[in-house]
Amino acid sequence: MKTHSVRSIGTDSMVLAVILVAIIYWVLDSVLNIFFSNKFNLIAELIGPDLYDIYIRVIVLCLLVILGSHAQSIINRLREATFRLNESEELWRSLVETAPDVITTVDQGGVIRFVNHEIGGMAPERAAGRNFYDFLPVDYRQMARESVEGVFASGETDMFEVRSGNERSPTWHTYRVGPLRLNGRVIAATIISSNTTEFKRAEELMRYKELFDNVAEGVFIINRNGKLIEANDRVLESTSFSKQEIMKLSVAQIVDPEQIDYLRGMLVAVSRDKEARFEVNLRTKRGDFVPNEINCRLVNYLGEPCYLCVARDISSTKLLQNQLIRSERLAATGQLAASIAHEINSPLQGITALLNVLRTAYQNDHYLLQKLDLVKSAFGSIRDTVKNLIDLNRPGKEKKQPVDINQVIENTVALVRSHLKKNLIKVRLDLAANSSKMTASPQQIGQVFMNLINNAVESITSAPEYFQKAHHSPSLGGEIRIATYNEHNELVIEIADNGPGIASDDLDKIFDPFFTRKKPMGMGVGLSICHGIVEDHKGRISAANLPGKGVAFTISLPFSADSHDGGWAAADTREDQLS
Repeated sequence: MKTHSVRSIGTDSMVLAVILVAIIYWVLDSVLNIFFSNKFNLIAELIGPDLYDIYIRVIVLCLLVILGSHAQSIINRLREATFRLNESEELWRSLVETAPDVITTVDQGGVIRFVNHEIGGMAPERAAGRNFYDFLPVDYRQMARESVEGVFASGETDMFEVRSGNERSPTWHTYRVGPLRLNGRVIAATIISSNTTEFKRAEELMRYKELFDNVAEGVFIINRNGKLIEANDRVLESTSFSKQEIMKLSVAQIVDPEQIDYLRGMLVAVSRDKEARFEVNLRTKRGDFVPNEINCRLVNYLGEPCYLCVARDISSTKLLQNQLIRSERLAATGQLAASIAHEINSPLQGITALLNVLRTAYQNDHYLLQKLDLVKSAFGSIRDTVKNLIDLNRPGKEKKQPVDINQVIENTVALVRSHLKKNLIKVRLDLAANSSKMTASPQQIGQVFMNLINNAVESITSAPEYFQKAHHSPSLGGEIRIATYNEHNELVIEIADNGPGIASDDLDKIFDPFFTRKKPMGMGVGLSICHGIVEDHKGRISAANLPGKGVAFTISLPFSADSHDGGWAAADTREDQLS
């Protein structure tokens, strides 16, 4: 390019020099002809007529050569400019045609003058001459027209977005409109259309992810194969799994094995009905199972159908339901007890009256009177049993008074001393509560301890070959441990034994009325009575199997504002060996 410019400048200078010499010659020749009346020619006089003629011809030839050379230079420059223009146009067309975006040039009326790719399923050559707005959804045509007209009016770029397709799989396009100028005037608008669907999906996924992670309930997604593909922080907190750990599991690995078939059936129902609600137990990393209510829906996630599950921990709800069921059963038991009590007490009153008549008639028969006292005592036992059944529905009948619970425990153990000795069972007392005085019914609380001790005795002695082993080695005998301690503003009593324990399936039922597995003639109301008494004292009672063997009953009794007395000294830890 630089050599060409130098050559062009040199050629132009030669042309100007020749023209200047010719002009000077013409001026001199004209002046001399004026003075010599066109009879004198200086150059002809100097070089002679023959050479003058040659001179003229050479001058003319030089002029022709120079002019021809200059003309050729101009032609070459025009050719080079045309070549470069064609090259630029070819490069521009190549860039436009290979661009992934659709580039369209329209006039002020929106008529397409050029398009690099097919538009609306129409080839570029067929789309030229058609109106650009006809290729847009109807709802977006006015917005596009205003954008193009604004570019023609202001000369500034503009942009608008178009959404097409259905709700499940929408498609997004972004249109950037820019001016095309000639001599400073906007003669056309260039519209570049880009498919921004993936960007929009990523945007939506980010918003979805933020909501997903911050929702208050546990949310997880499983694919059609049952593989976990997403879980939020609530699920991780409730199961104690890390994100990496839970992503390696299938849904069958995080639910109760006994519910896998049930879960599969519910997922089939979700596939059919699009939504279902059910309950399953989710497994934690520790191996525990937490009851959850699952609201499951069939959704489209990352292009494939998946199950979106919202899990709500219903452990508290289950506990309240069980308490309500137990309360209803207690109420039903009370109503039944009331009717039974009426049927039993009426004959008992008649028998008691008859016994009194017999006592009066046979005052001197001491042997008969002794037997009558035994019968009367048995009737009294029947009356007390009926009374306990009635009190199960209306606890709190006995008068509450300040009482030392540690003392009640000691008194109760003293009452069953012979029974424990007979069954080769020893009691270890660990009454370490700093404060054990509260307002309570000593009769009712004592009945609770009595029932629990008797249950422990029955549990221990029900073990196979218990008496043979205990007689052979005293160390293999039974043991009941009773401990008290203070926790928060409560007195906690634990009664534990070394018996065979309680079946895990029965732990939630042992406080239900008439539930028993210990003996064929058992009534199954002892623990129900204990539960009613403890609840009447605003306390709680629970049972749990101990590691190895045995079961522990835990009673928590709250101190009232006027019963807590921190001045009562703790009883020393001691062991009561019953021999």
